[in-house]
Amino acid sequence: MTEKQLSRRVLYTGPVFTVTKDDILLPDGTQGYRDLVHSLGGVVILPLDGEGNVTLVRQFRYAHGRVLLEAVAGKLEPGEEPFPAAQRELREETGFTAQRWDFLGAIETSPGFLTERLYLYLARDLTSGERHLDEGEFLEPVRCSLEEAAAMAADGRISDAKTMAVLLRAMHCVQEGD
Repeated sequence: MTEKQLSRRVLYTGPVFTVTKDDILLPDGTQGYRDLVHSLGGVVILPLDGEGNVTLVRQFRYAHGRVLLEAVAGKLEPGEEPFPAAQRELREETGFTAQRWDFLGAIETSPGFLTERLYLYLARDLTSGERHLDEGEFLEPVRCSLEEAAAMAADGRISDAKTMAVLLRAMHCVQEGD
């Protein structure tokens, strides 16, 4: 069931991703190709306060032409490890720091063509501070209960896949008493 790369051509290189076309050998011995988008990956953080409330962020997503409600997230910088990136993104987007971190695993966001892997975290024992948004980043924090956020994911008000994934895993983590 494996496919073997025969050659690779770089079609585009940009600041966020690279696009390649790979010629491959299929399991039945025939040749094919795969178009791939290569990403450094990123982190997704769900801050949960002592009252059972989470902080999400509302932001305009140009690719979809509308405002989405999402978990705190950000891309990895070259050579950056996921956990320090999660701490950085939480502080930048919400102003929070967290004393307790639960690693909730990783997800492949669209494995048919995208190499991106996102690392999911639940941040607890929060301390408030000042936000430090990146240049060109415009977002609004939104606080709601964990249950309300899960309901919004279930009924479609939250349509972002990474947010649904972190909510599902966080709900499981909280219910298990971890």
